[in-house]
Amino acid sequence: MKTYLCPIKSRSNLKYLFRAKIPKDLIPHFGGRRQFRISLKNVISSDSLRVSLSLRTKLEEIYNEVRDGMKSLNLEDIKIILRIEVRKQIEHSKHVFHGTNKWSEVSKLESLKSVTSKETQLKQSLSEDLKEYEKGVDAKLKSILESLDIEIDMKSNNYKQLRMGFIDLYLLRYDWMKSLINDTGKDENDFRREVDEKLKMNLFGEIKKIIEPTKPMEVSESPSPEPNSLLSAPISKCVLGFLGEKGGVRVRTNQYIQTSLNILIEDFGDIPASRIDKEKAVTLKSHMLRLPKNRRKNPKLKDKHLHELVNMDFKPSEIISNRTINEHLSYLSAFMTWCSNHGYANGNPFVGLKLKRETRPRDERDRFSDFELRKIFTRSNYVPMTKVEEGRKDGSALYWSPLVSLFSGMRLGEITPLYLDNIKKIKSIWCIDICEEDGRTDKKLKNFASRRIVPISETLIELGFIEFIELLKKKNPNRKRIFEELPYVGGHYNKNISRFWNERLLKKLEIKTDKKNFHSLRHTAIDHLKQKGIDLNFINELVGHSSGNIDLDRYGKGYNPNLLFKKCIKRFNYQVNRKSIDFKSLKIDWKKIINHKGDR
Repeated sequence: MKTYLCPIKSRSNLKYLFRAKIPKDLIPHFGGRRQFRISLKNVISSDSLRVSLSLRTKLEEIYNEVRDGMKSLNLEDIKIILRIEVRKQIEHSKHVFHGTNKWSEVSKLESLKSVTSKETQLKQSLSEDLKEYEKGVDAKLKSILESLDIEIDMKSNNYKQLRMGFIDLYLLRYDWMKSLINDTGKDENDFRREVDEKLKMNLFGEIKKIIEPTKPMEVSESPSPEPNSLLSAPISKCVLGFLGEKGGVRVRTNQYIQTSLNILIEDFGDIPASRIDKEKAVTLKSHMLRLPKNRRKNPKLKDKHLHELVNMDFKPSEIISNRTINEHLSYLSAFMTWCSNHGYANGNPFVGLKLKRETRPRDERDRFSDFELRKIFTRSNYVPMTKVEEGRKDGSALYWSPLVSLFSGMRLGEITPLYLDNIKKIKSIWCIDICEEDGRTDKKLKNFASRRIVPISETLIELGFIEFIELLKKKNPNRKRIFEELPYVGGHYNKNISRFWNERLLKKLEIKTDKKNFHSLRHTAIDHLKQKGIDLNFINELVGHSSGNIDLDRYGKGYNPNLLFKKCIKRFNYQVNRKSIDFKSLKIDWKKIINHKGDR
């Protein structure tokens, strides 16, 4: 690894400057800054190398976090970008057409001559120096992809496909310009059909069904927009504004939102948001009721257009659930409300369209029975399966995450990103501080109520949780997160834990059902306290649920950790036949694992 040290001579001794270039693809995300420069003037020369390597490691972490927040260019993104470009080419062509006096043969000939000349120049550039022309296209695509926060990989096949699509559109527009000037009778839909035939990407589907005829666009001589110009803004433009105001949303949630909005564009094209009326909303809902699960992951379905899929016969078990449809409708409703509030639409047509829930929220996940808990947390099952004693890299995370959830009701997404300093003592009570923090972009809370202090169970302390934390600090003073071995994938650290728990442990123990997964531990903890008659206000505070009382939620400061410990945490006592489950049998030698087998 490079040290990135630059020597600086002074009168008395030699000092160093740490300097590292910012990767080209990340420069826009650092305000155009091209390098980091940090003076090491107060660092002893003998320590400069160590400090430099530490700084470099930290920079790589920052770069990876930024890249993780970016998405890769996929087929759906290509289609959306190309649809927008088609719209721009249509507007540009109309501008040329309206600048021609159709009553004057001289004017028509001059326009045709100009268009033909530009077309010839383009074809010549493509034949003589394609690489140079592609550089110009790359500059435009770079700006577009950066605005959409999409990772730029010019070597990827998807990027090359997008670039070639742009070049093909540039060629096609000249034919359409000439058709307009010659008054051949071709309309916008004809151009879109030609695009689909050329690109073979089914950008617009069944055009007659999804694209309404539009009046010729009037070109204003004034650069100022008309008072009603907001109502003509395409969906794609509104999407960018909508997502831009949701900066605090978790990466994963943002991906869900974009998926829902992509479905809207895929169904009706990139039309003005104001044209999404009740009829279109109902049509979209009916199409969702026929869509298959995981269409983007299925090789046989991922390249098929929405209108192809809704005409295919799928088994009821293969169709997306009512819950998923309602999630799509919620995001679409929020989007149209935003459009309406900002003048892009005249109302929200998705109001009242949600499907009746198949089950009550409390029934969507089953709790674990006490017999199942004993089966899971028996030493002969639990410890060997986590492989924590065998030196598995993420073994400590596999060991602690389920236990923490069971004795606190914490979500997996709240456990895995915890930092060491989130574990603190508050008035003699060891607690977990669940919060979002500046500079820690990997920590995102589900909602406002999720911000809370959770006391740590005596059972966890007896199993060595606090000892484990202190040993990590002692082993590596520079360590930040508790479970640093977990990879950051898709905006969270949950992947390894979920896969281990749902696909390995529960299946091997023959406990796995459609309604039982890691989240069932949280349901188990909540139900356990409910059955003991604990006040719901205390339970809600512990698990991060809204109380339902706006005054309490807005102005309440949370219960004292000591009170919450007495009312809830001390009441966790999982039993089988009135005998407590022996969680203490799970205790292992953390000192031996961390000090002798490495920092895990």
